[in-house]
Order: sequence, then C-alpha cells, then structure tokens
Amino acid sequence: MSMQSNAYPFPEERRLATVLFADVQGFTALSEKHDFETTSDLIKELWLRLDTIIDNYQGYIDKHIGDAVMAVWGAPYASENDAEQAVMAALALQESFREYQENTDRLGVGELKLRIGINSGPVLSGYVGIRSEYTVMGDTVNVANRLEHAAEPGTILISENTFRLVRGIFQVRRFANPLHLRGRTEPVQAFIVDGLMPQPSRMRYRSVDSLETLMVGREAELERMNEIYKEAIQADQPTLILVTGEAGLGKSRLLMEFTNFLELNQSDLTIMSARALAQTAQIPFYFWKALWYLRFGLSETDPEEVTRERFLREIQRIWGFQLGPASSVEVAHLIGSLIGIIYPDSPYLAAFENDAEGRVNRAFELTKELLRRVSALRPTVLVIDDLQWADSGSLALMSYLFEPGELPMQLLVLGGARPEFIRQHLRWVNIAYVIELEPLPVEAGIVAEAYPDLRALPEEVLAELALRADGNPYFMEELAKSLVKSGMHQAGLSSGEILEHLRTHMPESLRVMLQARLDSLPREARAVALLASVVGRVFWVGAVIAAARVAEGMGTGPLVSMPEPVIDRIIQDALRQLVRAELAFPRANSPYSQEQEYIFKHSLLREVAYSMIPHKNRSRYHLAVGLWLAEHDNPEFKIMSAEHLEWGGAYLDAARSYEAAAEISQMRGAAQEAEALVQRARLLRAKVAEGKTAG
Repeated sequence: MSMQSNAYPFPEERRLATVLFADVQGFTALSEKHDFETTSDLIKELWLRLDTIIDNYQGYIDKHIGDAVMAVWGAPYASENDAEQAVMAALALQESFREYQENTDRLGVGELKLRIGINSGPVLSGYVGIRSEYTVMGDTVNVANRLEHAAEPGTILISENTFRLVRGIFQVRRFANPLHLRGRTEPVQAFIVDGLMPQPSRMRYRSVDSLETLMVGREAELERMNEIYKEAIQADQPTLILVTGEAGLGKSRLLMEFTNFLELNQSDLTIMSARALAQTAQIPFYFWKALWYLRFGLSETDPEEVTRERFLREIQRIWGFQLGPASSVEVAHLIGSLIGIIYPDSPYLAAFENDAEGRVNRAFELTKELLRRVSALRPTVLVIDDLQWADSGSLALMSYLFEPGELPMQLLVLGGARPEFIRQHLRWVNIAYVIELEPLPVEAGIVAEAYPDLRALPEEVLAELALRADGNPYFMEELAKSLVKSGMHQAGLSSGEILEHLRTHMPESLRVMLQARLDSLPREARAVALLASVVGRVFWVGAVIAAARVAEGMGTGPLVSMPEPVIDRIIQDALRQLVRAELAFPRANSPYSQEQEYIFKHSLLREVAYSMIPHKNRSRYHLAVGLWLAEHDNPEFKIMSAEHLEWGGAYLDAARSYEAAAEISQMRGAAQEAEALVQRARLLRAKVAEGKTAG
C-alpha cells in the first residue's frame, strides 16, 4: 500500500530533536511470578499514568516497545525549549513512578525501577511501514536508546548534546567514565540528572540551536583559568580573571564553558552571573541588582512589599540570626539601598540621612562580608560579562572586593570585556589576571572540530570557511549555519561546486553577513528586528510595538489605526521568526505580554540592525520608545527613557527624565552619576531656552 506525499500530515525532513527512552526494569521477572492479566493490567495502568506526563510536557509518544516507551520533542513540532521539556518530563516520570509505587496495592510493584536515557541531535522524520507510522530515525535515536540501557535503575542519563542545551537549569553530575556504546566508534560522555537547580546560576533566554557548535582553540585559556581558580581557592582570597577580546572572538562562550566545567567537576559550588548592557550604563549598581535578583529569585513585577520581604528572608538565610557587629536586617537595608530595594522608616538608613557617601561605604563593607559568608558555605564564582558597559558604581563595588582583607574568602570573579575597557580603566590590569583572546587559527581542522555536521565536507571547503571567517568564531558560526541552511553540505556536490557557492554567495565580512541575514527575513520580521535595535540589545515587546506604531516603510505599518489584536499578532509572529532564525531569544519563563523581554543573540547583531535604519527615521522611533519606557514605574525604565527622549528631540521631556534619573541615582548613593545626569538636564534645558529665544 502506498500513499502520496501530500496525504501525510507532516513532511519527511531532517529536524533537530530530543529523544527520550524510558524502560521499566524488573517487569519480566514480575511477569514470571504473576498471571498475564495481572501484569497486563499493571503495565497498562502504569503507562497511562506516565504517557500523560509526556503529553503534559509537549512530548510526542513515538512508540511503546513492551515495557519501554520512546518519546520525541522537536518532531513533528518544535519549540525553543524542547530539550528542557524532555528533561523536565524525565524528572516528572521518575517522581510519578515513585508515587505510584508508594500508593498502589499491586503486588511486586516495589521491585520495579524506571531508567531513562535522553539525547539531542539531528533526526530524519517521516513515515514507515504499511501503516505509515510517523517516527524519527537516525544516530540520535540510537544513542538515546543506548543511554537508557546504560543508566542505573531509577536514574536519568543525558548526552553531552542534551546537557549543552539545558545547562544551568538542572543539577547534573558527570557520569564516571565516557560510555563505549555499541555502534559508536568514539566514547560518549554522559551526565546524570539529579533534579532542578534550586536557584538559577545565570539569566536564561530560550534559544533554538539549529547547529551543534563546539568551542575549539581555547584549550590553553581554559587550562589557565582552571589553574587560577585552584590558586584562588587555596589562597582563600578574592581573585579576578578578566577575559578581553574584540567582538565575536568568543569571550562569553569561554566564560560559559569554564563555568560549565566548574559546575560539572565541583558539585559544591555557587555561581552567580549578570551582564552589563550599553543601555544600562547610567543605571547605578545595575549588574549588582541583576546578580541579587537572579540569586534570590526576585522579579521586577513583584509588589514592593513582596520584594522587600523576600530579599530580607534570603539575606537572613545566608547571614544568620546571631548577634554581632551587623544584623541581617541592617545588611538587607543597606545593600538594598544600592539596588533600589528601599525599606521605609529604616533606622539603619536614617543613620546615614546626611551622609550618602558613608551609607555607600557601609553597604560596600556589608556586600563584601555577605559574599564572604556565601563563599564560606561553598566556593563562589561571580560572572560579569560586557564590563565595558558597566556603570561606575558597579565597578567601584567590584573593585572594593579586591582590597586587602584579613578574613578568608573563596571567591573568583570572571569578567568579560572588549579591549577598550582596559584602555579606559588601566587600574584593572593591576588587579586582574588578564587573558587576551586572539583570533582562532585559520585552519580546516578548526572548522571540522567546531561543527560535527560539516566534518564530511572536503578539506578545501573547510579551509575556505576558515579563511573567510579569519579566526572569528561568531563569523565562522554564521558561515556554517548559512551553508547548512542551503543544504549544500548534503547535496552530493563536488568540492568545486560548493566552493563556487561560497565565493559567490557568502559575504566577505561579519557585518555584511549579519546584514544579509537580516535582509533574508520576511518583511515583518526584518522590520521588528530593526525596531527592536532602537531599544537596545535587550528589548521589550511593548517598546517594539510603540516604535512600530510610528514606523513608515518598515513593513509593519504604520499600525496607528490597527486594532490591538492585529498588532499583537503581527509582532508576535515576527518575534517567532526572529527566534527561529536564531537572531533573538525571549527570556525564559516569560509569557507573551507588553513587558516580555528578549535579547539579541549578539551585541554586534544589534549594532548592525540599528545601522540599517535611515538616520531621518531614528528620532521618531527613539521618541516612541522613550515615551513607552517613561510610562512605567520601574526606575530602571525611567532612567533609560532619558536618552531615548533626547535622541527623539523631546529635550524638555528628556531633561525631566534626566532629573528624575539623578534623584534615583542620588537615592542609591551614586553621587557621581547623579551629578552627570543633572548636568545633562541643564544642557538640554538651556538648549530649549535658546530655541525659544531664537524663535
């Protein structure tokens, strides 16, 4: 029996998927002790329970094989968090299995164990057999099956591919030794999942990686960073590693890979991370706020009272309740004052009512002591990326951590910055171990090592990719993805034909490549990407909508006369396309709304997108974004609104926003920033006055 391809609901295609195998151990032995009907009813009841969990986590049940099940995420439908959903489902399966054992009166169930294996990678999806059953096939499926067989009963074993997609979300241990799986020439590194991380170690954004990418050529840097870490732990003193390099050389990737290495090789570790942004350079103590909010699970949308209570409770948990030179309440009130968590009628703040500098100094002392107590529980790593955009208050506090102290402190700070940060702040050279990233070697082997999907290509093609990338990992990744998207790496073409395609279709520089990527988007998605770039590397749906309402010739409107549901649909669809194109990603666990947060994949991508907007149109977009930000109670939004209003030509409104921002900075103890903001407001008011006089 044959069917025409158009009769199938889903196409036969290569997809990226996460495959889960779960097997009930001990069922065969149980079947030998009891009659067939009893065991049959048991397995039906059990799989009805477990299948429901897979379905609840958006998995596709591919098949049941006796006492095992195969489930797939990413086919026939994909989402940006397929791997995470699969691992979450695995944890829920184990928990539900244990609950079933505890609550059922069926004989012998306590002897059963569930083992699970998960792998992520490329699969071929399509229909097989006379019944045309939809399934996925390939090495990814085979490895998932082998991992399930290698897992200890009652555990979850995931591959390194899956681990890379879910790192920072789950508590994971490296499996003792790489596995030599049947049918594989190379050993496979596996990881045991113990549960969810109690607190996330880094800000997470949902991404859909279409190409497996390995970090290469940085082994010496990783080894050096590990040596410094060991020395820091032995010395019991704060230590700073500063990774510098031009845009696209892989600073962020190196920081991430090193912290992943530490997490896997030292389970007793605290990692906290934040990122400075160009758009937050005037927000006092911004990355410290981001660090504490992430560490303590705080949200900007929480009521102020809830934030104050939770912040105090988390401080108390670390600090303790014992009497001493400082109480946990004082610590919460003083550190909170730096990051905008204000406790009304606080006697500790009242004591510094006329001494803002003294209050800041005391808050610095308490921050250092709090981190010392965190590190006394377990070694602690702070990761701060893009320091070139950090505000001066945040840098001053970071610098204070490295002033000589008598008490032990197992703290490593990892910083990433472009070279201009060192040029503008030479003192950091005397504080930090500086690791300067150079371009990768221009070699075919580097490309093959970094991109497993391209290893079958002729060496001369890989060499051409390396030559064009000129040692820039970001450019190399974009070139590789473009080649994969074209399908030429699997089309059976000669090396000459592929080289001709590279030379005629691949841009000569990273900026031109990124511009071409943006130009290849559908009209609405391209427009939204450009409008989002007006907001900054991090942007919000509502700000993009505000800019789109005044956009002309951008593919979105203008949207002034359109109903809200229509606007929402246009923007939401465009954002989905940006995510699918791997150009921007939404913040994890943030539902679609006006305040939903996204981030451009790379700051350079945002810069290229912004450069594509005609100068004559930028002011109206900045004005729209500035007005949207100014409408919010969030003090950080109000500070960011000032520059947008100025660039939008609304000088009087901008002056008022700068003055409001100065008040916020003064309240947080950032006197230098406050004075600079006041001066900016004065200049704009003078400009307005000159205009009126001239008129």
